[in-house]
Amino acid sequence: MVLFYRAHFGTDETILDGKEYDVYVSYARNTEEEDFVLLTLRGVLENEYGYKLCIFDRDSLPGGIVTDETLSFIQRSRRLLVVFSPNYVLRGTQALLEFKAGLENMASQGTIKVILVQYKPVKKSQVKELRQAKTVLTVIKWKGEKSRYPSGRFWKQLLVKLPVKSRTKNLWGQQELIGLSPKGV
Repeated sequence: MVLFYRAHFGTDETILDGKEYDVYVSYARNTEEEDFVLLTLRGVLENEYGYKLCIFDRDSLPGGIVTDETLSFIQRSRRLLVVFSPNYVLRGTQALLEFKAGLENMASQGTIKVILVQYKPVKKSQVKELRQAKTVLTVIKWKGEKSRYPSGRFWKQLLVKLPVKSRTKNLWGQQELIGLSPKGV
């Protein structure tokens, strides 16, 4: 019901806010989560729904300072989508820098909203900020095969958290399977 209302009566959040990206995606690099982000999330959100994603490894220029570019990308995004898993919570990763910068921005300036997507269950987190964020933010759970259909619960929950756009495709009636490989298999 919320998606129907937003599609027909919602105000486009992306007009005149000065942001370049709809979503900055934070995930553990060199893991299966990277395939999930690059093939599934990117494919559906950019191709099906027209969102402009910022993916650091794709959108950054070589030779820049990672921390400066990360902070700049987060400031130029409307949402921070955190795909967390056991790999994500390893200390010292770029993903944790992105997560902490997004939380700091949300708390101090309120210019970005943080969305948590649980790719795989995480045991009691070693990262204090993630534990705290999970208590105050909605966690959207990816359930593998059950979450692959664009009309499924996962995608509907995610779309509710994303910025309202004037041209969002309707979810009803779409039943194709989203693949995790480049060929869509």
